[in-house]
Amino acid sequence: MYATDFNGEIVINTEAQMVEFIRNRPACNANQFIFTFEESGFPQLCAFVRDDDCVLYFLDSEQRGTFASCGDDSMRDETVTFYENIHGAEVVLASEMVITVQQMTDACTEFFKTKTRPTCIRWMEL
Repeated sequence: MYATDFNGEIVINTEAQMVEFIRNRPACNANQFIFTFEESGFPQLCAFVRDDDCVLYFLDSEQRGTFASCGDDSMRDETVTFYENIHGAEVVLASEMVITVQQMTDACTEFFKTKTRPTCIRWMEL
C-alpha cells in the first residue's frame, strides 16, 4: 500500500505499520493521510485527523463514486476545521462527517486488508 501524510510518501506492508503510521500527528495534533494501492490512485482512502476528530473520503475507481464518512450527528458545531498540510492550510468540513479516531483506525485497517470501501463505518455518497 502507498501511504502519504504531512511527512511524505511511504510503502506500508503490514497492518502493524498501518496502525503506527496513522498515529503520527506532526502539526497541531493533526495530519492528513492518503492510501492507495494502484499507480492510477484508485481506489483511494483519504483521512483528515485533528485531535480526536476524523473525516474519511473514499474515492472508488473512475465512474463508481466518491463517499464521505458519516458521524453520529451529536456535534454541536456545524463545521470542524482540519489541516491540509504541515504549514497550517485549513479545510473546513461538515461536522456530520466526523468520526472517531478508533473508527478511522478500523476503516484504514479494513481498507488495507480488502482494497475496497470499508464497511465498518457509515458512508454518504457525494
